[in-house]
Amino acid sequence: MHWGFDGLDKHARNVAKFYCDRLDILLSAANMHLSGLAEWREPEAGMFLWIKLLNGVSDTKALIEDKAAKANVLFVPGQSFCPSGEKSPYVRASFSTASDSDLDIAMKRLAALILAEPQG
Repeated sequence: MHWGFDGLDKHARNVAKFYCDRLDILLSAANMHLSGLAEWREPEAGMFLWIKLLNGVSDTKALIEDKAAKANVLFVPGQSFCPSGEKSPYVRASFSTASDSDLDIAMKRLAALILAEPQG
């Protein structure tokens, strides 16, 4: 089966809408649970939301790799993307495959983790 240009265009538009919808759900959950605890900007492209943790969190590595993992929520600490390995207050969240409820739960659990961190 060959899609042709029109078929490919329709598929691309459907995929783009799917990911835009996923992002909207994640942004809604972030606004609900992380307001005042973190900052983020709506991405123009991609399948990830970069979140800067506030509340005195300057290094997300242990928070994400230890505490978030124990809370059954998966993020990637910003330090993983720093070539020199420097500390980072950022985490990367993927919204491409998680369910609506999983996105909400993840933001809620991240908020609880931020609040439980000693303020630096």
